[in-house]
Amino acid sequence: MRGTIIADEAWIGGDPINDHHWKPEAKPEVLVSGSGRPNQKTKKTPVLALVNKETGEVRTEVVTSVNKGNIGKFLGSHVDMANSVLHTDESSVYPQTGQHFQAHETVNHSKKEYVRGNVTSNHAEGFFSQLKRSIDGTHHHVSPDHLHRYVNEFAFRYTTCKLDDGVRLQTLVDQAAGRRLSYKPLTNRD
Repeated sequence: MRGTIIADEAWIGGDPINDHHWKPEAKPEVLVSGSGRPNQKTKKTPVLALVNKETGEVRTEVVTSVNKGNIGKFLGSHVDMANSVLHTDESSVYPQTGQHFQAHETVNHSKKEYVRGNVTSNHAEGFFSQLKRSIDGTHHHVSPDHLHRYVNEFAFRYTTCKLDDGVRLQTLVDQAAGRRLSYKPLTNRD
């Protein structure tokens, strides 16, 4: 990918109280306001997403944790960093990798800033919004072991949403050419 790249992360999964294995006497950890991102302390599964602002292409990855190493590896394997501009929120996992881009611009969500000029992370937020609504509304629950399959499907849908059905189908067939469709469990999600 090359151009203006929007990077963001989201945590997919339900509230532990709704887990049928949850026991009322095992109260979930109460987080103090300002103590960091609350999703990092739950059983939710983190998903990274990159959206090319010009083309609408989405690349995703399900990971076990969001840290500078995962972010750097993910961006490095999908983006021509030297010829791209990075847009993110103010998360502390991006600045180190952002130094390898032509520019790294951020919006500060904690100060209610979501757009500043042409800098925004709204494209990635929109992708995650559709993904979460579809999982909650259609599938109700997705196992972390299979989450990458659903995320990849929605990345394909989002990337090809402006194509007509015939072109979208041809794109799908072209991507499947020479591959055997089989089920293989994912062994390492990092």
